Amino acid sequence: MSRRTPVPQSHEGRAGKPSLEQGVQDNVLRVALPARPRKRPRQARSIALVAALKKAGCDILETEGREALSIYRLSEYSGVAISSIYEYYPTIEALIGAIFDDYRANARLETIASIRALPQTATLYDGIEMVLSTGLASLHRWLQIDSDLSVRTAFYGELVRLEVIKPEQFWTSMVIPALVERFSDEVLVRDREKAGYLAYQAVTALPRALVIERPDYLTSSDTVRMLTRMLHALLTTTDAE
Repeated sequence: MSRRTPVPQSHEGRAGKPSLEQGVQDNVLRVALPARPRKRPRQARSIALVAALKKAGCDILETEGREALSIYRLSEYSGVAISSIYEYYPTIEALIGAIFDDYRANARLETIASIRALPQTATLYDGIEMVLSTGLASLHRWLQIDSDLSVRTAFYGELVRLEVIKPEQFWTSMVIPALVERFSDEVLVRDREKAGYLAYQAVTALPRALVIERPDYLTSSDTVRMLTRMLHALLTTTDAE
């Protein structure tokens, strides 16, 4: 059986929104990439301008919703000329993607800090539960803000996780080691490297599956509890070979 070669490509659909369609032609799977900024700011002035655009975009998303975030509303709210906005963000989706990226980076740092700040009486179970609660709540929040982009990003993230396309560092790749370090005395599994790998794959892939297939599970009261029990059992089992 021949194997399809994935070819990432930028694809814009109607009304400036990237299409979710994936075309297969000549045994090549074509994947629509999330929109990216046109370039990165380098000078202090441009860095401040981009920061102002992301802050304005985030404010509009939070208070007025995704439909309100147009290039004209962004320009009006931020005071930045449309031509200057396009210099960095070719589409509004590219701006939202940058906002999402910043949010994930901040969430990673805050989660690691929260793990280290847990009281001495906290257990590994408490730490896992806190991480999962925070992560699923974040996914649900952004799914409500822009469901189209959230789902497409989840699909793209899975290709990255499986190294079908160039890999990148996920926030969970740092969170799981932080958990193991914080509660090292409770991690009883013999093969920590294997257990860490399995835990990383679980907390990376499963939440994305929820976003794509069962978003209602993100807010289900027992979802965090079930996942916490699974990961806790994985890290505390004593009979792993």
